[in-house]
Amino acid sequence: IEPKQMLETLMRAVAAERNELTVQRMLGYTQQAYWRWIPAEDRTALAPRLEALLRSGLRKAGTASLKSAWFNALRDVAVTSETLAWLERVWNQSATIPGLVLAEPDYITLAQELAVRGVPNAEKILDAQIARTENPDRKARMVFVRPALSADPSTRERFFNQLRDPANRRREAWVLEGISYLHHPLRAASSAKFVTPSLEMLRDIQRTGDIFFPKRWMDATLSGHSSQEVAQTVREFLDTVPPEYPERLQRIILSSADDLFRRT
Repeated sequence: IEPKQMLETLMRAVAAERNELTVQRMLGYTQQAYWRWIPAEDRTALAPRLEALLRSGLRKAGTASLKSAWFNALRDVAVTSETLAWLERVWNQSATIPGLVLAEPDYITLAQELAVRGVPNAEKILDAQIARTENPDRKARMVFVRPALSADPSTRERFFNQLRDPANRRREAWVLEGISYLHHPLRAASSAKFVTPSLEMLRDIQRTGDIFFPKRWMDATLSGHSSQEVAQTVREFLDTVPPEYPERLQRIILSSADDLFRRT
């Protein structure tokens, strides 16, 4: 079925669903359809209605876990100025959500999601969140990821280029978070240039990293893209690899690119 039809069906159904696990699953499908399958121009048109639906679900949710699911979905799809302004008030704790208590990781994610959307106070929000983060590992991770969130393309490019050095890829979870933000759907046009070098780095990533790192690297690299141009970039890379190129890595690339190829 058409992705827009699927999303419309989910939006109607999730508002009436009462089973908590099913609601959580449906919200996950909603986010996936919205970011990975709906064209950008359709997302813009759908955003006010989707965000209103999610805020309504958040208000009506009867448990903290269900409120968390609705809030996380809203945070992850928000693009309208009204919702982003409200999320900023939640982040600076001038607005609260009855029945939902946010912890330090929630505020970190919220700050980063606001930054990748380019809100006017993005740098101040990141500065403040780093300063008020008490857990030293979370603070260090946020400092590492921060350049990938920058509105400055040259800063994002420096972040990517530093990952060419295996020493800067030791914290693989941090790297994957940064790459995911670098290739966020809202940044897809400017991050397309990193797809070819990411593919070229894959053999070195296999050589120096965890056994699962190559797949996760490719998933993070391609998850935000839906253009014909990026799909063609991946196909051309696979068409030109030398005969000795590892079959396992070819399969990883094909697996990670599956949604991209289906969209195009």
